[in-house]
Amino acid sequence: MGSERGGMSFSEVLKETVAKVDGAVSALIIGTDGIPVQEYLKEKLVDLAGLSAEASAMMKDIRLAADNLGLGEAKEFSIISDRCGIIMRKINPDYYLALIIKPDGNYGKGRFVLKTAVPKIADEF
Repeated sequence: MGSERGGMSFSEVLKETVAKVDGAVSALIIGTDGIPVQEYLKEKLVDLAGLSAEASAMMKDIRLAADNLGLGEAKEFSIISDRCGIIMRKINPDYYLALIIKPDGNYGKGRFVLKTAVPKIADEF
């Protein structure tokens, strides 16, 4: 187990992230410019290219809101809708890790798994 750090590819980390969370269907790494870096799709709930483009605008808005409120750096945010949940965790100032989960999925586990997945890939950026 502990020796996997540094040796895992983006696609392996994304696949593992989805596998560890009940109800998770896809994961992706998105640049703040809206360009997807890598994605893993087990089941399509949302258009990942569209999500990447929209996420870029959301990241800017959330960063601005956090600054305006004096909250410091926004590390994570989520959108829970009728069709799915999207949890996004900051890797560094330029990239986020996103997880798409079915409405009845385990969102708490999703947040935890994203938090632990980020260090496995952060060194690659």
